[in-house]
Amino acid sequence: MTITATEAVPHPPPGYDPPLWLVTMPTTDATGARGEQTFAVRAVTHAAALAAAESTAFAHPALRHRRGAHIDPSAAYATLHH
Repeated sequence: MTITATEAVPHPPPGYDPPLWLVTMPTTDATGARGEQTFAVRAVTHAAALAAAESTAFAHPALRHRRGAHIDPSAAYATLHH
């Protein structure tokens, strides 16, 4: 299930733990092999989850994990983790 927020959401109160989202992005390595990399992020909205995962996707640990494979954040999808 994919949920898209259309209205601004107020900032959560202190101590609030935002929902956990699993954001998956397709990858392609130098040989053309395809795969996926999934990021677990906490965010209040669908858009915020995608943005958080995109910034994480280009951090050093994620780059090292992909071993040079190209990632396509524009094709990412996010689902709420229950």
